[in-house]
Amino acid sequence: MIDTLRKLDKHIVHKSHDDDVLIYDPRHLLAAWLPLDVLQQAESDPEVLNALHEAYRVDGERLILRSLPGVIHRTQLDQNGLDSLGEYYEPSEEGRVLSSQWLPEHLEALLSAQCSNTRSPLDIPARQRLHECFKCLPGYPANSPVCYTMYNDTSNYFFYRKHHEHVPGLMLIEVARQAMYAEFYAHSDFKRGEVSISILDLDSRFPRYTESSYPVSVMVSDYDAPMEKKPRKMDKRGEFFQNGHKVAEIHLLGEVIKMPVFKRMRNISIDPTHWFRPLKGIRREAMIRLTCGRHLTGEIALLSMNGLQVRYTPQTGDAWQGGAGHVYLYLENDGLITLPVASIQDREDAHGSTLHLQLASLDSRQRFNWREVLKQFSYFAHSDAPPAETWVEAQA
Repeated sequence: MIDTLRKLDKHIVHKSHDDDVLIYDPRHLLAAWLPLDVLQQAESDPEVLNALHEAYRVDGERLILRSLPGVIHRTQLDQNGLDSLGEYYEPSEEGRVLSSQWLPEHLEALLSAQCSNTRSPLDIPARQRLHECFKCLPGYPANSPVCYTMYNDTSNYFFYRKHHEHVPGLMLIEVARQAMYAEFYAHSDFKRGEVSISILDLDSRFPRYTESSYPVSVMVSDYDAPMEKKPRKMDKRGEFFQNGHKVAEIHLLGEVIKMPVFKRMRNISIDPTHWFRPLKGIRREAMIRLTCGRHLTGEIALLSMNGLQVRYTPQTGDAWQGGAGHVYLYLENDGLITLPVASIQDREDAHGSTLHLQLASLDSRQRFNWREVLKQFSYFAHSDAPPAETWVEAQA
């Protein structure tokens, strides 16, 4: 198991628990080549200049990453089977010349191992350190793709509930989403909590099965144009690699919504005749305290915008009809909430004794918070039947 400190911050990927974070070891690709005048730009900063010499070598009129060949000769192509590099090396009289500024990590490792006059690729800590040196260097490209390693825990309670010998496609989609969200916050001027990102469109391709027993990396880049600093859209591509092969590609288009606007969009109206069962995030135990000082605890059965139903075990002489007071509920993440009660009715049904609490008038903040409870922590149970006279009028 990896050190959890290497994982991304759960809040950056819109999660509440560290166990749900599926990516770690973020690192930017280092540019495969740079114009030679970048050396002049770095002369005023010895640390940056030394970092350039550590990672690059002079090759004609440009700097080439030390782990890559600038030219792959025809004999090397024939010998090593590297003739499928058209996207990254363009044809020349000598063979193929490095043209793309960004190469996937697995291809860099392959070329480094099979071509002479190259060094082994830098490790992840070195890449992270060098990117910090280069990111403010004039002339260094700012839109470098970001890579993450997938945290593939085959005991994951959601993705591996059923046994799989391969990584489920749904898990790869979630990894892509997390990686894209992390890359968005790292390169935009928005901070986590300022905006929400809503998925508008998602395309995926899975040319190979992704094995569950080998490492997987995902490379995230802008799908088309480079992202602005305050974008209204998030348009990203995630490419997954395993054992030197692309195993998946996912394109995600999202809308960036400022939180005040998002909250207005999500401020749905809940019919007061609808009843909901509590599911999660809310303790089933509720305490009711009357203004006269009496109190009891019971189990929450149903919730609505205007009231609650609480099951309880009656004691001899109990009479709960009428009185007003307050009901106290506990949310696991937010703590205790208090709601005013206007009246109580004690009813017997198939489940035993149930208190029907009619809530008093709520102010705007209380109504908003109570609506959020119903939206997030409950599920629809049933709707109250309309009064008989309403039904007759409707039929007329």
